[in-house]
Amino acid sequence: MSDHPKEVRLHDDKIVLYQREDVESAVWHARMSFPKKYKGWVRRTTNKTNLEEAKLSAVMLYAEFTQRLEQNLPVKRVTFREIASLFIKDAHRRHTEGIRSIGRTEVIAGTLRRYLVPYFGDKDIAAINKRDVMNYRQWRKDFYITGEGSRGHSTVKKLPSSATIKQEWSVLRGVFLHALDLGYVTQNVMPMLKYEPSKVNKRPGFTAQEFEHLVCFMDKWVNQTNHTRVLKDRYLMRDYVMIMTNSGMRKGEARVLKWRDVNHYKNDIGTWVTLNVRGKTGSRLVVCQPNTEQYFARLKRRGFLIEPDDLVFCHEDGLPINDYRSYYNMLKAAGLDRDTTGKPRTVYSLRHTYATVRLENGSSVYWLKQNMGTSVEMIENHYGQTRVLEGIEYQTQDRKMAQAYDPDEKRDIIY
Repeated sequence: MSDHPKEVRLHDDKIVLYQREDVESAVWHARMSFPKKYKGWVRRTTNKTNLEEAKLSAVMLYAEFTQRLEQNLPVKRVTFREIASLFIKDAHRRHTEGIRSIGRTEVIAGTLRRYLVPYFGDKDIAAINKRDVMNYRQWRKDFYITGEGSRGHSTVKKLPSSATIKQEWSVLRGVFLHALDLGYVTQNVMPMLKYEPSKVNKRPGFTAQEFEHLVCFMDKWVNQTNHTRVLKDRYLMRDYVMIMTNSGMRKGEARVLKWRDVNHYKNDIGTWVTLNVRGKTGSRLVVCQPNTEQYFARLKRRGFLIEPDDLVFCHEDGLPINDYRSYYNMLKAAGLDRDTTGKPRTVYSLRHTYATVRLENGSSVYWLKQNMGTSVEMIENHYGQTRVLEGIEYQTQDRKMAQAYDPDEKRDIIY
């Protein structure tokens, strides 16, 4: 054992250095007190066997803890990894209680696992600053181009979209909000987590002429196969496309839609299909376009899995649509897989087409944001190029009342 005295007092006895008698190690430990700021002692190892080095380490620890207490932060150092673990547990709990969708929960888990925890990991969450956050943003943008992701097995070699960055940024913000709730950070960290959007990319949808072409193509395409399973998948995909474009649902909302969620609303104009959807923005009521009923009726004629708790968009095994190759192959065969600027179309192009057509036909942007479960800002950012005719209170009601309307007329083009 060391010849040093077992206790050394510093800083008016607020720091006490000592060596433990129950171990052979000669490492010095520090016991620190913070009158009027913290009850009890804070104990830490200096990791030093040299007394002078231990004194310096203890003084530095004391200064660090004093600063934390002055900022109303806990004395205990908590890592980003620890808070992230608590945050994902809370996300799973919220999903179990029906507060958060499975899609959002998976986004949180994936973002933490792939990016946030590997980057911030064992950093003291209270010590993460603006520079750290902005450095992370650049690191994330480069991840699959020149960063760690480029050296793995991933085939993704492109910059993340602004929507992806914003979605992942909300996870980062969520971790810090969770830390704030637990008292590990203060409100001072929140300004640095404000999302600063980059240039907004307009979403690729279909023009009215392109969608009319797609509808006509699908009517022929569905029967251009002799394979029974493929035939059923194509019929399912055709109705999926028509319902998505006439409702504006998100892909994740459609994935969990059940027959009990499909209802009808009647007025003196006609019958409207309404959907109780659940997704990343919670639950809401979606009003479909006139004549959407025919596509749901066509799905029901499949003769299987049409009970209230069965999924609307599912295969014979009851599983939801997970593979969208049929959709992308169909677009390619129709010559519609890319828009006029070369941007590839996705399943979300159906939702964007819905929004564009509704705005062009005079729907109120405030009604539209409610029906789509989004914000006026989002609509203006992505569909600002579409002329919005303000002053029309409800969707197409005025236009419908100004012309004769036959609710039984069959239309395959969105109205």
